Amino acid sequence: MADLTLVQFKYNDMAPAGALYLACGLEKEGVDFDLKLYPVVNIDPDRLYSFLNNSEKILAIGCMTDMLPYLMVSLQKIKKRFPQKTIILGGTGPAPSAEIILKRFDFIDFIIKGDGTFALPSLIKAIKNREAEFSDIRGLVYRNKGKIVSNPYDLYPNNRISPAYHRIKPGEYDEYTVNTSWGCPHNCTFCDSRPMVGRKIEYRDLSDIIEQIKLIKKLLKRKDIIIHIADEAFLENRGRVVRFCYLLKKDKINIRWTCYGRIDRADKDLLEIMSGTGCSKIYYGVESGSNRILEKIKKGSTIEQAIEILILSKKYIETVIASFIFRYPFEAHRDFIQTLSAIRYLQSKNIRCHLYPLAPVSRSQIFTRYKNDLRFSSTAPCAINILSDMPKECIALIKSNKGIFYNYFYYHPPELPEIMRAFYKFQSY
Repeated sequence: MADLTLVQFKYNDMAPAGALYLACGLEKEGVDFDLKLYPVVNIDPDRLYSFLNNSEKILAIGCMTDMLPYLMVSLQKIKKRFPQKTIILGGTGPAPSAEIILKRFDFIDFIIKGDGTFALPSLIKAIKNREAEFSDIRGLVYRNKGKIVSNPYDLYPNNRISPAYHRIKPGEYDEYTVNTSWGCPHNCTFCDSRPMVGRKIEYRDLSDIIEQIKLIKKLLKRKDIIIHIADEAFLENRGRVVRFCYLLKKDKINIRWTCYGRIDRADKDLLEIMSGTGCSKIYYGVESGSNRILEKIKKGSTIEQAIEILILSKKYIETVIASFIFRYPFEAHRDFIQTLSAIRYLQSKNIRCHLYPLAPVSRSQIFTRYKNDLRFSSTAPCAINILSDMPKECIALIKSNKGIFYNYFYYHPPELPEIMRAFYKFQSY
């Protein structure tokens, strides 16, 4: 019998990097565990409950924001049926509200903030040994004599280990995530990356990155894999990107790879070098077609600069994606019309565009200023999920716990009715 059931949600064709890092940490510490992946397709609490029902006495689950309401509803039923089961949560869903979750929901026993690679095996050993002292476990949030205790956590994941790729089947996934760095030096007011992972960029050794990519190719025995560079600020260090491309070429590593770009860091020569080593897709956060909005969110670039770089990128990179946001709390109807105009123009240049409602994130500057104005509607478009499709018990949980599920609420700019009419008209084209 295993010590632990480790669960992570499975998205599309992307390998579950978080679970595989945790698996490596558990293996190194000699923890026996089962790894279970739940596909995010037509999810509902009853199916999730059935999936989690057959788990070990210790159940650890990694979860993003979109799955948190479903998971909480399911886990309450699990704990009611198996009161002796220890439930541990981690990931970007529960971590920002960890203290509130433990205070309000007694069926959750522990939450791990930040990197859990070594925190989770340490916690499992402590539970098995019936220890009551958890103060040395980094990032652990727990109860102690009726009080919620939150241990300091590491901003950056441990970069000395590689994911346990042998835990997945060759050919099961098309895309594999690799981080070459963590951190973001920029100050965008809608984003919480900087307060979450720090302003300083922590770099991994590029030789380790190359070896990790080689390991993926060797273990999975596929020539057509895609490596997704998940760094928030991959283009920040131009020389390092050039060096990465040089190493790929030097070691004759033929892969397709994707990354996040930044308008004020891309240029012709860099894009040409990246394309020459297999970069087939690049994502840019443009955020708005209005320079007024771009200035307010401290983006550091104009829409004119964005359009120029996006069109330039398309000359070298096969797929260029521009991401836009709307429903900023200070957005006017004219700002949104400018965003739609920019999207239409870029689409005419074969640039793929995404348009999302602004998701409230707890440590962003916008959230800090406007959090008291957040509203909820089960029929309004949400940045996280389609609320009208959610079970009533999930909706009720969200509405009564704004401090946990704030991502499901929305900002209400003064001209929202006009903005939404323009949005629905745009969608109908």
